[in-house]
Amino acid sequence: MNFSELTSQKTQSRDAYKSTYNFPRRSKILVWVHFSDKTITQDILNGLSILPANFIVFWKSLEKIDSKNIAFVKSHEDFDMNWLDAMLCNCNDIKLEKIMEQWVVPIVNEKNYLWNILNEFHPGRAEGNAYLYEDKSSWSAYYALIRYLENHKFPYDNRNLVKNVVWV
Repeated sequence: MNFSELTSQKTQSRDAYKSTYNFPRRSKILVWVHFSDKTITQDILNGLSILPANFIVFWKSLEKIDSKNIAFVKSHEDFDMNWLDAMLCNCNDIKLEKIMEQWVVPIVNEKNYLWNILNEFHPGRAEGNAYLYEDKSSWSAYYALIRYLENHKFPYDNRNLVKNVVWV
């Protein structure tokens, strides 16, 4: 499967998620958010509603906020993550390799278990395969998410990032 076929399939699946979760149609990005620390998740939630993306937040006991671009799902085990664009998580209970095989960009803490394989993406050099943030810092995680969303605006850079993710 080449990149254009995959993006067209992701677009179709993303549209299905938009109708299922009643997301706004304008956003072309679907990001999942999953942290084991409730305070980090709650801090990041406050800023997600203003971003130009749709978010699926995995958490069992969370104060839900009312936002059109955020949906809450109780468990990530029974959710089909193949068609997401990126994941923002601390990867405590998730296998990054499985997610990256599905062409999903990791936005993870720099002290994850794949620390020697994952590198910060640099668009000018087309190097790197992830966006990294400081461990246990909600501000740093939010900033990594912003960097990803800014990069996604440029199709050539985003294509290089996704190719680098798959090559891992």
